[in-house]
Amino acid sequence: MPAPQQARAIATRERLLEAAAALLADEGLRGTTTTAVATRAGVSQGALFKHFPSKTSLLASATEAVLAELVIAFRRGLPKDLPPSLEARLSLGVRALWKVFRMPAMQGLFEVYLAARTDAELGEALEPLLVAHRQNIFVEARRLVPEIASQPELEPALETGVDAVVYAMQGVALGLFRSDSPREREHLAFFERLALQELGAAMTDLVPPRGVGGN
Repeated sequence: MPAPQQARAIATRERLLEAAAALLADEGLRGTTTTAVATRAGVSQGALFKHFPSKTSLLASATEAVLAELVIAFRRGLPKDLPPSLEARLSLGVRALWKVFRMPAMQGLFEVYLAARTDAELGEALEPLLVAHRQNIFVEARRLVPEIASQPELEPALETGVDAVVYAMQGVALGLFRSDSPREREHLAFFERLALQELGAAMTDLVPPRGVGGN
């Protein structure tokens, strides 16, 4: 058990990260000032800077926390028992991933990414986080396509295909400023075709391992 003072420090840090993540989602980067974060977390700015010596360090830590939550959201978007059909699994994965890209939290991160284009310090802080997040995405893809475990030579095809879908979604999501159901359906259909083209072609001959689809 952590000491009371340590426990309070941990709780304060978590409140600050939650406040920063909420502000990014609700108010965007412009509204995510250190003053606003401290106020929302119910602490002083002095307490904020004890945990995060600069706004850059706060944004980087908040980004890391949000990315972890988005991975969890993706997992929750999938059924417990995956179907045996590769095509059906890819469709489920694409739909779950697109829901993540349309979450306000993801839209808030886009603003942080764009700010890093002209902020070298922020870009340097974000780079290792995004590299790690990309690897986490591949981990989730392997859960969706567990056949890869028995045929590791297909790993490059999996990563290339996942990158193609993720980058396509990111580009489309950046240009969507409001909900538009017909366009959303068109984009989703495109992403599913892209996933099948990039991943399905390389893996159609794979035999699903025992356990996929609840067997």
